[in-house]
Amino acid sequence: MRPHLPGIDDILKLESDPVVKLLESFALRELLFRARVNDASRAHLLAFASGADLDQLAAMFGVERMADESDDRFRVRLQLRIAAMGAQGTREYYEYKALTASPLVRAVRATQSAPGKVLVMLWVVDAAQAQAVRELVNSALNADDARMLGVVLTVAVAEPHVINITARITRTSSAPGNLPQLMRQRLAAAFADMGILAGTVARSYITTLLHVDGVHAVEFPDDAAPAVTTTIAAGEYPALGVVQLIDAGVVA
Repeated sequence: MRPHLPGIDDILKLESDPVVKLLESFALRELLFRARVNDASRAHLLAFASGADLDQLAAMFGVERMADESDDRFRVRLQLRIAAMGAQGTREYYEYKALTASPLVRAVRATQSAPGKVLVMLWVVDAAQAQAVRELVNSALNADDARMLGVVLTVAVAEPHVINITARITRTSSAPGNLPQLMRQRLAAAFADMGILAGTVARSYITTLLHVDGVHAVEFPDDAAPAVTTTIAAGEYPALGVVQLIDAGVVA
């Protein structure tokens, strides 16, 4: 444009000039078009699809969303379904069947406890219905069209591994008055989002959770609450226990 319009630079400096507005409108239209193309492409990727787009992806593999099922849980089931399509009897196969049997199954872990034996551990959201859910999952896995011949299958309910926390908190001068409440809420939310059966929970992770706005330092006077590394066994899941927050005052 510059070779044909030598004085265009002076015109472009004027935000109110019609040429500037025309160029801006073209740029905005191109930006919106590219954003639309990018959004449409992302909607076809399992990691980014949500809502109706995720439902459409799942329909291609014969998976339907359960009542009130979140996108995250639905996405996990779909991933397991895709992995399980290769052959029955895989870990993904058992875990997909268990998650599909009941929406109260929060997490599941299938392992080979011995040759020819499979143990399926369930993390049930509602402890009062744990046994009913276990029987439901057991029935689903032992159905004629699901059970593997020659395999002894055991379905069990995982137990909570309680993690107690005793922390000494040093506040900043700008710390809010409801700081302890904010810290407890963040801990509760983090443990509620955990979906692991077996694994570890590091003290450093707890420290990170306690460092909300207004916290200067966090110390743990009790080495066991929490431990440096809390090991969660195969039949357990992490659960938040007693939380004691000791006020160490304001940083000097």
